[in-house]
Amino acid sequence: MKALLEIQNEAKVIVEQLAERQINGMKERYNQFQEWMKIEGNMVIDRDRVDEYESINKYIYMTQYKNWNHGLQQYELPTHYPDNRRERREMFRNKDLAYATQELHMQRGNWESNYRNEFIGQNMVKLNRALAKHIDDNMTASNIRVNVGGDGAEVLADVDGKLFKTFGTLCGGWVQCLHYRYRSSLK
Repeated sequence: MKALLEIQNEAKVIVEQLAERQINGMKERYNQFQEWMKIEGNMVIDRDRVDEYESINKYIYMTQYKNWNHGLQQYELPTHYPDNRRERREMFRNKDLAYATQELHMQRGNWESNYRNEFIGQNMVKLNRALAKHIDDNMTASNIRVNVGGDGAEVLADVDGKLFKTFGTLCGGWVQCLHYRYRSSLK
């Protein structure tokens, strides 16, 4: 009895580890930005102080925004940061770059605790929905195992003599930035 609850409690480890991986990746990208800022001429100075907000926009623009060069028939990184906002805003048509910029801006404040809680909450709802498709608390679970791998994790359990399996895989892109797709089966 209580198979669903037991598996949910064990599977929460997946979401917590995935949250930790996501946060560590975000911190690494912010550290790369900080290293870029140390190179002379990279940071944006406004009124004799470093404008970190605009420096983030410049960092994403100069390191990730690519323009098509018709003569060479290839994409190229820009060679200078434009003076007018209209040209700089062009980069935000690419939602991946807009998300990368937003992610760095978010880290300028006290963000980690709230982000972790929201990430875990959102992914627990998705995980619980995947679990509830195949099992309920009237079933019996035993031999519950959690395996974490390169781009996701899985939970295996014996449920009423059948093998239950669910695994979460990391989804990419700006729309799915906080999303792990969960698939499950009971065979």
